[in-house]
Formats: sequence, C-alpha cells, structure tokens
Amino acid sequence: MSVDASLVVSTYTLAADHFDALPFWHHYGQRTVDLLAPAPGSAVIDLFCGTGASALPAARAVGPGGSVLGVDLTPALVEVARAKAAREGLAHARFEAADVTTFQQPPASVDAVVSVFGLFFAPDVAAVLARAWSWLRPGGQLVSTVWGEVVLSPGEAWFWDAVLAEDPSQDHISPASTLATPDALAAVHTAAGLPAPEIVRERWSMPIASPEAFWPVILGTSNRGVYESLPAAARARVHAHVIDRLTRERVTAIDNEALVAIVRR
Repeated sequence: MSVDASLVVSTYTLAADHFDALPFWHHYGQRTVDLLAPAPGSAVIDLFCGTGASALPAARAVGPGGSVLGVDLTPALVEVARAKAAREGLAHARFEAADVTTFQQPPASVDAVVSVFGLFFAPDVAAVLARAWSWLRPGGQLVSTVWGEVVLSPGEAWFWDAVLAEDPSQDHISPASTLATPDALAAVHTAAGLPAPEIVRERWSMPIASPEAFWPVILGTSNRGVYESLPAAARARVHAHVIDRLTRERVTAIDNEALVAIVRR
C-alpha cells in the first residue's frame, strides 16, 4: 500500500495539538521499552518516534551513559519530543525530523531499534526493517509495535460510520490494517530477510471519564485530517453522532490491541 508522506505530515501537524495528551501512545511506548529492556549504556534508535512516547522511556532506561535518537517525519511532533527531553534533563536523547524510509546509520552501530505505531506508514516496510536490522550490533534487538485488530474501539468505528455517511469517498483501507495480524507481521519480517519474530499481543482498555473525553482521540490521531476535510456542518454532525453513541452505549473505556514483534540479532 502506498502512503503519501506529505499527507502523513500534514495530518499529524494538525493532530499535534492533542497528540501527546493521549494515554495510549504512552502506555504502549512504555510497554515496548519494557519488553525491549535496554541495558544501561545502550544506544537506541526510535523510528517514527512521534512525541517521544517510547524514546523518552528508553532514554530513562539507558541512562546518561547511553544514547537515544528519535526520528520522525513530522517536525511538529519532533519539537514536542525535544521540549519534553529538555524538561527532564535527558541530554542523551536527541530527536531529528527526517524521512524514516531513507534515514541511514552505520552498520552495527546501535544496540536496539524500536518503532511504535509507525512502521505501517512506510511504503516498503520490509526495506525499513532490513535497513534497521543492519544497524544492530551482535546481540541487538529490533522491536516493532503495530496496531492489532482492535483499535480505539468502539469510538473510532463509530466515527468512521458517521464520516462515510457524510462523504462515502473517504472510504479507505487503513495502513495499520496491513500489519494487524501475527501472520502479516511475521510475513513482513520474512520478506526483509529477518529471523521469525517473537510476537507479543498486548491488550489495554483506556478509561474515559465521559463520552466527550473520547473526542481528543479523534483530534490527536490520523483521524484528524479526515475530520478537518469535512464542511463545518458535517463535522458537527459527526461529532454529535459519536458522542451520542458513546452516551447511549454507556462506554467508559476504549479497547485496544497491539502486536509487538521482537527479533534478536
């Protein structure tokens, strides 16, 4: 599936005002680092780092004797990550706005490469994995977290029901769905020439205090671009539909599933 990089940047630039406040980025970023368990002093690269949800926990884990380099396509997200690292005094965590699909590092130069909820945006996922694998020293780990088959449920599905009722031309296949099963995730590792990964399924329900508390999930994710493309009246109807469904169904949590693929060199 081809993904327009400029569309990704424009969408997440819009979403940057709500992105970092969403708990699921931080939950899964921390869980990914927990599974990676980087040793103090390690060198880590975080691809598609966003606002640092995995890069900053990695920086805390490796300590000042280590290093973390986060790379993301969207400058607005990278700016947030840099500011957070500065506030925490994590001088060994650096962030770079760059095209992850062409980003280069010397072979055998780092101890770990992580990617959380971004790999599926790469036009050639196998090529990204193969390049990241080449950067690892012996004993290094490549850890990739992707969405499973339950994503921001049920609110996101109701959002899309309302969007398509307004504009059927918005119908599409989510890039995340291409890697949403263990078989698909394992297959792309095989295509990259990597060993079969260990795949860990991580489920988590994000509590919401009220139906309206769900709405930042739309504004802080890739859904933002679609929402903003609608006329004002249509946006109001979509918002009302989602909040009404959440209210009527008495939804108090948003269900999520992620798959974490771990490969050791």
